[in-house]
Amino acid sequence: MKTTRSLIYLFTVIAIGFNAYAQEGKKPLMGNSYGIINIDEYVNLLPETTPGSIKDIRLIDREHAGVRIFRLYDEVPMHYHAKSDAYLYILNGKAEFFIEDKGPTVAGKGDLLFWGKGTAHGNGKIIEGPLDVLVFDALARDPSDVIWVDPSTQKKFLSN
Repeated sequence: MKTTRSLIYLFTVIAIGFNAYAQEGKKPLMGNSYGIINIDEYVNLLPETTPGSIKDIRLIDREHAGVRIFRLYDEVPMHYHAKSDAYLYILNGKAEFFIEDKGPTVAGKGDLLFWGKGTAHGNGKIIEGPLDVLVFDALARDPSDVIWVDPSTQKKFLSN
C-alpha cells in the first residue's frame, strides 16, 4: 500500500507542469503549469463494458509527455508506437502481456510495465478485470501513432 502511494505520488510530481484536459464532459483540471488530478474519479468514469477492446481517457497532453488512463476489455494485437516510450502502472486487475518476442508475461495491480518507442507489445487474455491502467507517454502519444505488427489484425481489432 505504501509503495502504491509512493508511485502515485511520484507520477503526480511528474505530471506537475503539464497542461491537462479531460474528456467525458469534464472541464480541464489544470492550468497551464501545475495541477492535481484525482485518478480514481476518472477510473470511475470508465464503463463496465464497451463494444471495443479499450476505453482511453487522456488526462494530460503536452509536447514532451502525456498521461492517460485506460481500461482493457479484451485482447489487443501486437503493435508499436513510433514516437513515444510508454510506462504503464496497473491500478486494478491482471492480464497477459506480450513485449517483443517475450510472453505471455502476467502483470497485475501494482506492477509497472515499460517499453521504448518502436517496441512491439500487446496483451492477451484478461485474467482479472477490470484492468485499469495509468499510462505515462514520453513524448505525448498521438492517438494515430499505432502501427500494427500484422496489419490484418487492425481490421479485426477495429471491428470489435
